Amino acid sequence: MSHTLILALSLLSASPAAPADSIRTDADIRAAALRHAPDVRKCYENEGLRRNPVLTGSVDVFLTILPTGAVSKVDVKAKGLDGAGGAEVSRCVQTVARNWKFDRGPYVVETVILPFNLLREAASTARRASSAQR
Repeated sequence: MSHTLILALSLLSASPAAPADSIRTDADIRAAALRHAPDVRKCYENEGLRRNPVLTGSVDVFLTILPTGAVSKVDVKAKGLDGAGGAEVSRCVQTVARNWKFDRGPYVVETVILPFNLLREAASTARRASSAQR
């Protein structure tokens, strides 16, 4: 069974007045998120779809990243992951995200939001076909 994980990124800086060279670039955050997308997909498949084969929705992963690249705080907000498997997906993502690593550097402590849309392959294909017909 094949599943699609759609990744979109939003960035919030914990220190908006910080000099540009002291925050990670959007490209760096996006690259790190893409490296960790398989972790989210695995949580969705193993914890969500195994319990509820029609589970779809999204999770916003709020990360506080230290200058060392370590994640110091994680909060996961689920949207639409109602029913069996939803809470388990959120807990799994929170657990794996604590171990994510970002590049070390002369950065400020930053908070970023990584939104992941969780869709089964069939739902994703139908949505793309519907959008193409408009």
